[in-house]
Amino acid sequence: MVAAARLEGSGKAHFTAEDLVVSAWRHFPHTFGLSGHEDPAGKPLYPDSNRVFAEIMGAKPIRKRGLLVKVAEKTYELTQTGRELASQLEPMLQGESGENRAESRSSLDRTLRKKIERLLESRAVQKVDNGQMDTLSFFDACVFWGVTPQSSSIELEGRLTDTKGLFQAARKSLQGDQARFSHGGRLFSQETLDLLERTNDALQKTFASQLAAIRKRTDQRKL
Repeated sequence: MVAAARLEGSGKAHFTAEDLVVSAWRHFPHTFGLSGHEDPAGKPLYPDSNRVFAEIMGAKPIRKRGLLVKVAEKTYELTQTGRELASQLEPMLQGESGENRAESRSSLDRTLRKKIERLLESRAVQKVDNGQMDTLSFFDACVFWGVTPQSSSIELEGRLTDTKGLFQAARKSLQGDQARFSHGGRLFSQETLDLLERTNDALQKTFASQLAAIRKRTDQRKL
């Protein structure tokens, strides 16, 4: 998670599996380095991609825990929950690379607000806000969560967990006050987050059968 956060902090909001392999090896060579190929000081000279891939698609992958989500073929991004975990772990590992944690926090705030804006502009939120619950479609739900009807179970669970983590992080950042978006001058508040959570709950309840069908899929072991 820290290796992924450092990729994001360097400007890569989206990164490939190979990017993560190199970042994990670069920052934590003894954990993610290839055994049997060390320099005279004992530092692994090459990354071990299998160790990173195991974290992405193993028995308990970080994607299923909602820490990392797939955004394209072999391309990922950190979720809000993943960023929070990385920020908690970073102080214990900061001395290794000397990276500035304050910069990561600033990036987190920008990402948080962009995602809140996207959700507020979704048709699902607009329909719930206008009392048009009976017009909600599964397509509205998919757009809200960032999935498709063909998504795998692991992708669905990651997105649902990310959505919940996003709300928690937003409430924490508000601390009872209103916050202004970076463009448009629009305000959002605790009441705004109440609307988003109502929408999320309504979608999960309305489309429970569709979600259950996706959760039964077993095509999980894909990068």
